[in-house]
Amino acid sequence: MSMLNVLHLEHSDVSAIAAELQKKRDEMPQFFMQSPVVVDCNPLGEDVNSFDFLALKESLLSLGFIPVGVRNNPPALNKSLAEAGWAVMRESRKPFNDGQTEAAATETNDNDSTVDTANLPTNSTIETSNSVENSDQHLEAQVAPPASNNVKSLTVDKPVRSGQQIYAAESDMTVLAQTSAGSEIMADGSIHVYGALRGRVLAGAMGNESARIFCQSLQAELIAIAGRYQLLDESDTNLIGKPAMIKLLGEKLIIEPLSA
Repeated sequence: MSMLNVLHLEHSDVSAIAAELQKKRDEMPQFFMQSPVVVDCNPLGEDVNSFDFLALKESLLSLGFIPVGVRNNPPALNKSLAEAGWAVMRESRKPFNDGQTEAAATETNDNDSTVDTANLPTNSTIETSNSVENSDQHLEAQVAPPASNNVKSLTVDKPVRSGQQIYAAESDMTVLAQTSAGSEIMADGSIHVYGALRGRVLAGAMGNESARIFCQSLQAELIAIAGRYQLLDESDTNLIGKPAMIKLLGEKLIIEPLSA
């Protein structure tokens, strides 16, 4: 299982796409640097046939991303994509858009949805997916509005489901229930979880190095503060499944027991 970013192409202006990606990368440079990217062609429609995939690959490399492959492309492009150095990924559940359906920034059906949580200025979106095999699973996202009237906290009183993403902009986040494997919670401030913490958790998303993560049962797949991230199964902590606090010390994530 490997975590991948999925870039949905909704227009063919490579320069504009690169500018959007640079803005996204600059929000959390440590998190996105050397991050693998899969490109989804479905929203492009017929424009995919004239899209410059070689230029896109060069742009991704120059921004510090690692181009991995392309999915939902017409089979006729497989050879040219391979010649340009792209892998051709297995198709997601959404078939290639032949232009008969409207391309939109948000794709929705009964089972999943994609929402651009980064507030990108134009139409390309980038999302995080759990694996190559499951890279067609879109994150169902909820975004807290910027804090106003001195309210600096978002409270989530229901379990966070697998595939669901919640982002607390300019505030802390408190989750009164558990988070599921495959979910993602992210806040510009600190994050408190009073149930089991699973999935991905990112505190200090806009660079707040003093942000912390608190949980009653540490079982997360990935933890991150201010762009410094770590896979829990690669850590040497003995606090897995136990109450824990995570903080950033220099460039290293420190996992400590949570005091009673």
